Amino acid sequence: VFISFNSAIMIEVADNTAFSAATPAPVAVVYFWADWAAPCKQMDIVFEELAREYVDAKYFRVEAKRLSDISLKYDISMVPTFVLLKNGEVQHKIEGANAPELTNRVRDLVKSAGGVAAAPAPVAPAAKLEDRLRALTTQAPVMLFMKGVPDAPRCGFSRKIVDILRKNDVAFDSFDILEDEEVRQALKTVSNWPTYPQL
Repeated sequence: VFISFNSAIMIEVADNTAFSAATPAPVAVVYFWADWAAPCKQMDIVFEELAREYVDAKYFRVEAKRLSDISLKYDISMVPTFVLLKNGEVQHKIEGANAPELTNRVRDLVKSAGGVAAAPAPVAPAAKLEDRLRALTTQAPVMLFMKGVPDAPRCGFSRKIVDILRKNDVAFDSFDILEDEEVRQALKTVSNWPTYPQL
């Protein structure tokens, strides 16, 4: 099973043979996961976002317990774990749900292999964008950057955080990052976190 994002490919690994045939790519990111591990739920989103952004790599999801031969080969002792390969050789191994480190390592590895990130949206002059981000992040004591709006969230995680804030009577303002690609990309850099929502 595979999902294609532009020219990037995310493959759900079915067996050891298919994995061995596919991994000698210039850059491969292998995600060892388990459905019982709560941190994997958040990292699923991060992994998908990386596949969309850094399209010159291949992305593999490996169910760690079911495909124990592959897990043993890479000495996997916990989930989530990410193994970054260059021409089939291990370059980095990241254990745990460390999205900033994973993002930085993937970016650097793709760059070292001569790849590029997906073409970004046209960007406003840096000073104007910084002023805009500063204004947005300080327009309310609690500011939620989400997909959609509070009354109509467009992802499950945005819906959950809205529910939590409302349940605890927290007054907040929000910004729909799906309506502004410049803000969406710039805030990921400023916060050093690759996904939304962000509070």
